[in-house]
Amino acid sequence: MDIAISVLIVFGIGILAIRALLFAAKDECPVTAETVVLDEGPIVSHLAEMIRCKTVSYDINGRYDRSEFDKFGHLLEELYPAVTSRCKREKIAKTGLLYRWEGKQADQPIVLMSHYDVVPADETLWTKPPFEGIIEEGVVWGRGTLDTKGTLCAILESAESLIQQGFVPEQDIYFSFSGEEEISGDSTPAIVEYLHERDVHPALVLDEGGAVVEDIFPGVKRASALIGTGEKGYLDVILEMSGQGGHSSAPPPHSLVGILAKAVVRIERRSLRAHLTPPVLEMFQTLGSHSGFAIRLIFANLWLFLPLLSFIYRRKGGELNALLRTTCAVTMMEGSPVFNVMPPQARIGLNLRLLPGDTVERVMTHLRKVIRDDIISLSIAESSEASPMADTGSKEWKRLRDTISQTWPSAIVAPYLMLGASDSRHYCRICDNVFRFSAMKLSEQELGLIHGNDERIQVSSLLETVAFYTRLMRQS
Repeated sequence: MDIAISVLIVFGIGILAIRALLFAAKDECPVTAETVVLDEGPIVSHLAEMIRCKTVSYDINGRYDRSEFDKFGHLLEELYPAVTSRCKREKIAKTGLLYRWEGKQADQPIVLMSHYDVVPADETLWTKPPFEGIIEEGVVWGRGTLDTKGTLCAILESAESLIQQGFVPEQDIYFSFSGEEEISGDSTPAIVEYLHERDVHPALVLDEGGAVVEDIFPGVKRASALIGTGEKGYLDVILEMSGQGGHSSAPPPHSLVGILAKAVVRIERRSLRAHLTPPVLEMFQTLGSHSGFAIRLIFANLWLFLPLLSFIYRRKGGELNALLRTTCAVTMMEGSPVFNVMPPQARIGLNLRLLPGDTVERVMTHLRKVIRDDIISLSIAESSEASPMADTGSKEWKRLRDTISQTWPSAIVAPYLMLGASDSRHYCRICDNVFRFSAMKLSEQELGLIHGNDERIQVSSLLETVAFYTRLMRQS
């Protein structure tokens, strides 16, 4: 019996090893890149001028400087006269700007998205002023350089140059710019409604998302270009209790905050089940095949190792855990404003990001089951289901993949699931191939600058972004 068990173990290990050996990356077909000639000076100068428009969006009623947003719209007309002359521009809703560049045909248009609003910046914490567009030692400093005025600048620079050269795209190209993305405003939904009413169904939509990054996956030495083919759902939940309040000198045996805290502990101990979604599985297969043998052994045999990975990542948290399960972050707590008064009401806010397959209804059922306390009320403050997945077998995926490979030849192109919410989700209503890719090569430090202090972009990265959009438009 012992010999038989040993033989089975050896046989099983052999099967795992063979699967890992067969899991090695396939030879990649070389992609020929067209040369893109760029005039660095005006591109950099134009981005700096955009940064000087203080288009800050606040999620607070009344805090909105309309003049800065209007100034930005006028600036685009001045900086890009060929685009202004050739492309029809519509102002939609509060801050939406929609350009239409007519092509030879209009049945399979593409939409290139960006947003020109930015999050607030505490100027006292910045090394250089965030709204002066300082250019220094090959770097452009300022709020929005990465998120996402840099992208908007690159799109219009590409279009301006191509129009001046007499280029006419095969299909219509739309530029969809919002000034309310950071606060989930109404401009992009209004733009989508405008296109829907005119029976415009884009073949491809491209918005911010993944980027060209390094050291993102264990054992992979090359840079990875991650394209979001879908994004997680969004759910804000309020846990709330009411009581009599009163003086803290004679408290009840269990306070409202204490009861809610116990509920939070239960929620954090009982996360939703991990499972592999199509974009995450494809990402693991693509990047895993480029890793060393030990890592390939794991990702070639996920049927065996997924429970172990799920356990490890759940304990560790972070991005890899978020790719495998619906996450829940406790972000708000409200009770008494003073020490010596029992609150008559207490609330806790949860922010959940829903994996495809975990619906809002299912997650709410899970929360109620885990809390097991009817005196705690649960209500939804905001919600949206996970987006549909774009098709990585489509010609639109191939077009985007090839354009990335032309611009960053050494990068491994892979799909992934976007963890945050973007305006692109609204386009799923009229388009089957919505992709999320910020066309920039960003270091770990630069990724940390997004919404942080000292946001800035390398001039070399900005020029690569312009080259990317130029190549993409040439194929449209």
